Amino acid sequence: MSWVLHRIDDRLIHGQVLVAWGARLSPQRICIADDAVAASEWERQLYADAAPGIAVSVLTVAEAAAAHAAESASPGGAFLLVRDLASALRLAEAGAVIGTFNVGGLHYATGKTKVAEYVYLDDEDRAAARALLARGVSLDVQDVPATRAVPLASLEPLQ
Repeated sequence: MSWVLHRIDDRLIHGQVLVAWGARLSPQRICIADDAVAASEWERQLYADAAPGIAVSVLTVAEAAAAHAAESASPGGAFLLVRDLASALRLAEAGAVIGTFNVGGLHYATGKTKVAEYVYLDDEDRAAARALLARGVSLDVQDVPATRAVPLASLEPLQ
């Protein structure tokens, strides 16, 4: 299977993804599933330039869901990055079979409360997390590979 990381991180491609996770998992490809970035040629180019030596594709969430199974059969490792829990849920609802999402950075914004040092959630995030968990998708909070993964549900009562 070529997917080596499915990550939820509001910054998408940044140092932790490229340096920490990239050094550990050596992806050949990164797929960003984000409707807003897919609609912006400038942002697509910015993210492609941010990962030298790695093929970066930017797709809408629906396009990424449709391509997910085919990518699973591709040689070499790949990362799938989404910006938020709602996008992760949309990806799963559209048919992408994902066992675990690594929850990286969901940073502070008005109305969000702290769950972990780098994870803040609001009611919509909690609802999306509950729906993902109900689908059998694990949500593991872990910023970098050197730290221990902790199930989101153990940090935050999602009920």
